[in-house]
Order: sequence, then C-alpha cells, then structure tokens
Amino acid sequence: MAPPAPRRSRPGIWIALGCAVLLILLLLIAVTVGVVHLLTRDGGEDGATAPETVQVSQEYFSLRYPAEWFEGEISEDSASSGMVLDLRDEQVEGEEVATNSLVVYVFDATLHAKSECERQAIWIGYLWDEVGDPTTIDPITLDGKELPSHRALGTHDDREAVSEMYCADVGDQVLQILVETHGAAEVSPEIRAILDSWRWSDAA
Repeated sequence: MAPPAPRRSRPGIWIALGCAVLLILLLLIAVTVGVVHLLTRDGGEDGATAPETVQVSQEYFSLRYPAEWFEGEISEDSASSGMVLDLRDEQVEGEEVATNSLVVYVFDATLHAKSECERQAIWIGYLWDEVGDPTTIDPITLDGKELPSHRALGTHDDREAVSEMYCADVGDQVLQILVETHGAAEVSPEIRAILDSWRWSDAA
C-alpha cells in the first residue's frame, strides 16, 4: 500500500491573490488622484475659473456683483429718494425691467426698519402687470445681521415675477434693499450670491 501523497502547499496562489488585491488598490488610487486633478485644475474639467466680480463699497456696506452686470447711473430724482445703488443683469431703458435687479436705498425715516418695511411693502412690484399682496417672510441674514423681509409674487410681460424687500437700521437712517427676478417664482441664485457677499461697514 502506497503512502498518502503529501498535502501540497499553495503559497503561489496566495502570492498571486495578494498581488491582484494590491494592483486593484493601486488602480483605485490612481483613478482617484486623476479625477481630483481634473476637477481642481483651472477650476474644473472645462478649465472654468471663478466668475469675475466687481467690488462696490458704500458708507454702510460693501458687496460684489458679477462683472457682466450693469451698475446704473443714479438720476437726481432717484438720489433724492435715497437710492445709492442700482444693479441689473441687463441694460434697460425707461420703465423696462431687467430679468434680475438689486437696488439699495438709504433714507431718513421716522420709523424703525421693521415698521418702515411693513409700510413700504405695498410698493413691491408696482411696475408689474399684476402683483399679489406682499407677505412677511423669514428675516434674511446679511453678514450676521437679521433684516425684516417681505415678498410679493406676480406677473409681468407674461412672465412670473418675484420681488423681496429687506430693511435695516443704519445709524439714524433706514437702509432698504429691493430685489427682483422675472421669469421665476424664486429670487435667482445670482442675486443670492450678491447678498451672500454683503458686508456691513463700521458705520452701520
């Protein structure tokens, strides 16, 4: 009777398996590094960089807006009403309205910002074809400061329109921000980005 054959050790299989696992890990690392490189190179796969912006500094605040927007010239009548900044995403004439706009007023008032905003909210969307009654919404926070806020929805030139008004006490005056977006029922991301860049000055 022949003795039983000795059990074969299989170190070769384990070595091959270990090499395969190591190769897979190296491939995963290489792919991950490549993807990260492509996403971060020049701002993304298509070489896009961060949008160019323009800095505006006023007595009570500063902000940045997209370089392709337009800063309107403020007429004497507008200045007398307290307008200090008029931003639009397209050039318009007369009573035409841009798709997106942001206007800032600073004026003397006998009421504080909250009451002033409530009183003036009826003027939101006054150039539109139709506008609903303004509603009070959650305060917006600009650079850590909460501002009473109001919104109105309506239509203009057969498009949806939304406008929001925010007010703040600054010194002995009231600062009022009026934003509008046409073609949507929500304020546009471009306007939100401008508001996110808002910084109060020491005078505020």
